[in-house]
Amino acid sequence: MRVLAAITLVAAAVSAQEYFRLSTPYSYTCQDNFCVRQVRTEVPTYQSQAGCQLTCGERGNFMPTPTGTTRLSNNTRYFNPEHMEVTNIAAPDQEVSRMLEEATRYMRRNIHFLHPDFPAHRKTPYTEAERVQYVRENQQRQFNQRITFTEASAQQQQQQQTQEFEPEQAQIYESWERFSPFLSEKYSHGINRHRVNIEITVAQPVTRLRLDTDESYEIDMKTTGDETLVRIQAPTYFGARHALETFSQMIAFDETNNALMILEDATVTDSPRFRYRGFMLDTSRNFYPKEDLMRLMDTMASNKMNYFQWHITDGASFPMYSERRPEMSYYGAYSPRKVYYPNDIREIVEYARMRGINVVPEISGPAQSNAGWQWGERSGKGPLLLCAGLCAGQDPWFNHLKEPEDGSLNPVNPEVYNILEEIYQDAIEYFEPEMMHLGGDGVSFKCWQNSNAIQEYLAANALESNSEQMFKLWNTYQNNVYAKMTSAAGPERKITPIIHSSSLARNYINKDNYIIQINEPSSDPAAAQYVKDGYRVILANNDHWRVDCLDTAWYGEKAERCPSITPTWQSFFRNSPLDNMESIPNIRDAQTPEARTLRDNVLGGIVSLYSSETDSNGLDSKAWPRVSAMAERLWFDPTIAPQGFDTTLKRLNYHRQRMVSRGTRASPLQPEICMQDESACYSREEYAARAANIPQAA
Repeated sequence: MRVLAAITLVAAAVSAQEYFRLSTPYSYTCQDNFCVRQVRTEVPTYQSQAGCQLTCGERGNFMPTPTGTTRLSNNTRYFNPEHMEVTNIAAPDQEVSRMLEEATRYMRRNIHFLHPDFPAHRKTPYTEAERVQYVRENQQRQFNQRITFTEASAQQQQQQQTQEFEPEQAQIYESWERFSPFLSEKYSHGINRHRVNIEITVAQPVTRLRLDTDESYEIDMKTTGDETLVRIQAPTYFGARHALETFSQMIAFDETNNALMILEDATVTDSPRFRYRGFMLDTSRNFYPKEDLMRLMDTMASNKMNYFQWHITDGASFPMYSERRPEMSYYGAYSPRKVYYPNDIREIVEYARMRGINVVPEISGPAQSNAGWQWGERSGKGPLLLCAGLCAGQDPWFNHLKEPEDGSLNPVNPEVYNILEEIYQDAIEYFEPEMMHLGGDGVSFKCWQNSNAIQEYLAANALESNSEQMFKLWNTYQNNVYAKMTSAAGPERKITPIIHSSSLARNYINKDNYIIQINEPSSDPAAAQYVKDGYRVILANNDHWRVDCLDTAWYGEKAERCPSITPTWQSFFRNSPLDNMESIPNIRDAQTPEARTLRDNVLGGIVSLYSSETDSNGLDSKAWPRVSAMAERLWFDPTIAPQGFDTTLKRLNYHRQRMVSRGTRASPLQPEICMQDESACYSREEYAARAANIPQAA
């Protein structure tokens, strides 16, 4: 009998689980820009958690925060996402129109992902395979047994059944639609009646992002009766794409109705403070599949980041297939499956372009070179590499190099430069880059001074083996690779090289030709000095903007540069490129032409992830949502304490949840209770500040 009773209870529980779901006893109230949880019987008006979080605060839950006008309604409307459509696109040419159509389809997909029951394993990169042609031959549009149809779609099916099918009537649907729980929800007439219509106007026929691209936009959203009309205006596609991201952040899933809610009215004008908002990923030390790089582009786009620096080669491996020099990946890739072939690269570059992201290839040299270059001597080209293979030989790597399995290109062998030109030609064809990163850091003079090839060169030219000559050799290498890159680009294309900051760069690099990537700590005056000297700079401060420095046990120079304290989201947020220029008077105000020139030379910043201890399995959790805090800094760059109490952490929590709904495996910053009751998780300092009524910055 006890066994029978247990079985009965289990069956009852399963039955209850299948047909019954608990409601919530709580309501949420906005107090001082935070949602506070209360028992719903103790408040006069019920408000769901999603409704409160969508409307609480002057700037809502946007991430990053808009820089211009932001006016948001305190009221929301429910709607079925099947009734959201783009009703008009005004574009300067067919290509921009096509891009906008693609961007709106992608945005609509992300909206459907907001449903908690959307299968997580179906949230894959949005490629051509997502658009599948289904031929409807007098049969229902039925993707699986769970789908029930709205009244409108049922009428449409009935009409189709009375018509004779013609092959050209085949329609293209998004394959993910078959998995959307919204299609099986049954809504009230009021929810089904509401329409969300979007109109987009873009002025300029710009189809590729550049440093001077205008990324601004305006959104005007008004609800009249049963229609919410969203008007988006932007000078370029890239501003309109950002606008669609901001618009998607005005929508939330409501558990009570299993429907979406949208703000009734909103006005947003917005543009970024910095032109370069980047992410550097090293895919050489550990390989990342193409689909994971696409997922990174998706997450970058949701944070309005616009440059992906692809550290595609290094000493560890050479996974970029070169059509002119296939020996490089033949000898340098970890395996034939771990190669980025030309079509892979072009697909990733196009995928990034559609998400407002420019891809910057990084082909390092002269240091951080080993894999792929081993074939030189047996092919009669002389020693292309110096000091390579020491880890497997008789001499430990640390006597000559900065990292195991490292090496250096031979700066006195002309064949090195000829091969590099061919590699650059391939990279330019694959990436069509605006900029190319040439490395330039990590050079070991110990390696060069102990190399027979270098010593023979110095002796033949009656030169001494000292530091001065090593500096000049580095300059010789850099001048040669710049000439080869320029030659590979041809007379019709201008490519700007980026190089890491160093004493070498400071002494030799032409400020008009190069951009300097600043790796020094934020307290180092080097960044300001570069700007004073007229260089354009991108900040990559290793004490704040590296995500691989998390319990690192790796060895070598890259690991040694990790800060002693792992950067938190606060570290990522507080590090402002302009705050690192304190020695330059009035750089923020930029009242004079000279000050404006200096201000314009600070292009922005980039987060770095060297993959010694990371691959695609750990990418999301290491990067997000810490990098979202950096994206906020580079887009909004707040300079004063906000009104009331700072909401950065609150918005990061919410944005992290939004990214997870889209398939990003981002780590939480706090226990979920801190989203359930946003007033519950203050630090001691914040409690003290609140008691004294003192605004707190993040």
